[in-house]
Amino acid sequence: MKQKLVHLFSVLTTALFCLLPVRRRVFVYTIRSTDCLRENLQCVYAALHCKTVVFAKMLPHGKKDILRARYYLLTSRVILTDDYIRYLRDVKLHPQQKVIQIWHAVGAFKRFGLDAPSRLTPEDERRTHAAYTTVCVSAEAVRPFYASAFGIGIEKVQPLGVPRTDVLLDKAAMQQKRDTFFKANPALQNKTCYVYLPTFRETNGTVRPFDPQLPFDAISRALQPDEVLLIGRHPVMQTPFFPPDTYKNILDLSGTETTLLLSAAAVVITDYSSVVFDAALLVKPLLFYCPDLDDYERTFYLDYQTDLPGEICRDGNAFLPLVRQAKQTANNEKIRQFCKIEAGACDGHSTERIVRLIEAAVSDA
Repeated sequence: MKQKLVHLFSVLTTALFCLLPVRRRVFVYTIRSTDCLRENLQCVYAALHCKTVVFAKMLPHGKKDILRARYYLLTSRVILTDDYIRYLRDVKLHPQQKVIQIWHAVGAFKRFGLDAPSRLTPEDERRTHAAYTTVCVSAEAVRPFYASAFGIGIEKVQPLGVPRTDVLLDKAAMQQKRDTFFKANPALQNKTCYVYLPTFRETNGTVRPFDPQLPFDAISRALQPDEVLLIGRHPVMQTPFFPPDTYKNILDLSGTETTLLLSAAAVVITDYSSVVFDAALLVKPLLFYCPDLDDYERTFYLDYQTDLPGEICRDGNAFLPLVRQAKQTANNEKIRQFCKIEAGACDGHSTERIVRLIEAAVSDA
């Protein structure tokens, strides 16, 4: 009975909100953080000159949050997000409303949405994304992949760039990031920092524990006095790879802003993470450590064996030698060509273009 009453209340309030006038404002919605905006949305929000309302709540949402989200979703001229909006599955927006998706990742690496395993049904995936009027992406070449992942027409996918990459292309800003990092970590000031940024693993859309299969004891012994390995786990990876303070030269700095870690990196090591595009925009030497490549649950939009701008390592015992080799033999031209294909619209002015799009949509009669 309680569930039926809750459902009835949801239906009635949604119907009421649909009758209310649409206001000239931007509703900024994210489930990637609570009480603050991150990365793309933070960049755009700071540059907007129009009325905005922010909803930043990680799932699950309480009843008051759901009510608030639905109200602003149905009464705002522009809805701006960087991830899924589950409430779009159950409502019909007014014709004058615009939904602008600024996806949190750069490029098209591992498959997602309709192209990957999901806890949602294909129909729920489509209903989640069907209302998008514009999806902002990093390059012309990736437009078909986002159209496929979201189940929308390719004309809705526009290569306007990715706002958070603007800082990566600003040398002064990146120097400031580097200074900030070493001020917070003075013991690393004169070290060669190898930065390992692995992504999470899933089974049927559910995150599972990840063992990186790295011989940390041996790596720690082999690191030179001026070398350190820094680890930044994906935010959903809650379990550290080893207890705190186990090593003096292998440090888990998970929770540190990724851009700060990248600013300090002599080599970036990753696996299937879209951080590869951020590192490539900075022309950082790259190594791809993927001991579970044959068992990884997703496939890719690019050819993992040939398209990536760095060597592939599948054996933890070869990890450190290949990291050092990457530092010495990085192919900067291949890295730049990779960026041109995957992030060609990221030119330092992505935020400006997207802000113009949003403000025009807010003021459009």
